[in-house]
Amino acid sequence: MGQLSVVKEPYGEVNVFAESDGSIRVKATILMRPEVEGAQTGLAIDGSKSMAGLFGGQVAVSALFGSNNNLVQPVARTIAEYLANFDSDGETSVIYWACGNFGQEIEILGDMDSQTAVKANFSTPSNMGSGTKLMPAIKYFTEDRFRDCPWGIYLFVTDGLIEDVAEVKAYTDQLCKEVAAGSRGFTKLVLIGLGSDFYYKNSATGEKLGIDQAEGKLVDLDGDPNWKKSEAWEVLEELDDLHDEGGEFPPVIGQDGESIDIWDYKLAASMNSLEEIFAEVVSRNMTVAPTAEIVDSNGVAVKPIGRDSYMDGLPALLDFYLPAGSTSFTLKLPNGNEVVQPIGE
Repeated sequence: MGQLSVVKEPYGEVNVFAESDGSIRVKATILMRPEVEGAQTGLAIDGSKSMAGLFGGQVAVSALFGSNNNLVQPVARTIAEYLANFDSDGETSVIYWACGNFGQEIEILGDMDSQTAVKANFSTPSNMGSGTKLMPAIKYFTEDRFRDCPWGIYLFVTDGLIEDVAEVKAYTDQLCKEVAAGSRGFTKLVLIGLGSDFYYKNSATGEKLGIDQAEGKLVDLDGDPNWKKSEAWEVLEELDDLHDEGGEFPPVIGQDGESIDIWDYKLAASMNSLEEIFAEVVSRNMTVAPTAEIVDSNGVAVKPIGRDSYMDGLPALLDFYLPAGSTSFTLKLPNGNEVVQPIGE
């Protein structure tokens, strides 16, 4: 599966899957920011020693975050401000994680409103971790601070080097089941990949392709056994796909019939809008346009999975197949606008 790093508005996320018969399955979401009563938010920033270079500003990020010698700071300020404005209390909870011995400690920076966030000093943590443990940060939000909140979204900035992935996966499965049973409110965890450790590498030639170079080639790259995502990228994708069809754990279905999907990820280098963090906070039952049509790169209308067409309403979550060889699909909206989304060459 490949999550496109560059998507056109109004999409929040576009995932493409190469099928065995050559066809391409597309699962996409329409970009939207939910209005939620009682929403709680949090931001956790990787404070392990592997992040030292990023606190010193050695790689580029999207222009969305501005620039700074400390590359963590503009990213953290921008995200924290956004989360504070979305949070029902007007403040977002901010921590460093992966601090101290074995990277299993957290450093609490406190609750920040939007004005505090844009001026906050996100300097190097006082005790950078000798390891990278994600579980303490997750539990800080989901157990210690906001266990009983009705709706929570928590973001984790990381370079992708996470040591306790197996424990995180097991806990995620527990969270899914609690949300499905109604014993816990809606919970969304989003990883923000920051740094240069996200790339494709050819095992035969040693060639590397960065995020921008891989864009438009994801279907071909994922279908070629010689090309593999970097370990850091694979970790983010494993968590994102954990309860998807074909994922490591079976899907968990909630009381409303929707799949419970805890994890998502974004790469900071390719983010165009902060609304992208809500890309998976959507439902098939949410209608965003009264009618629409999607056609493949040959102009032939696609048939959505589970329904006849989108002519009776465009949902926030799209799921359809494209024929083999397709290089794009086009969304035709009722106002006459057309959006062409490339998926390959």
